[in-house]
Amino acid sequence: MINPDAPGKYLSAVECDGASYHSSATARDRDFLREQVLRGLGWEVLRIWSTDWWIDSESALERVDSELKKMLEKYRTTNDI
Repeated sequence: MINPDAPGKYLSAVECDGASYHSSATARDRDFLREQVLRGLGWEVLRIWSTDWWIDSESALERVDSELKKMLEKYRTTNDI
């Protein structure tokens, strides 16, 4: 998600697993490495699991929305916006 208060900067990455995740023996390693790179760039990483999406997509979206709002509020507080 692009930070609305800092165009060109990202507030967070949102990852979703999928069919290829479950069929790959190295998926966890790739996920770990990708998350480390993104965190190294200063991003927070949120994840939506496919099982959560299929069981209750509305709640999954609400959770991500809530977390993004918290991140934006933290950014605004830290940066006096």
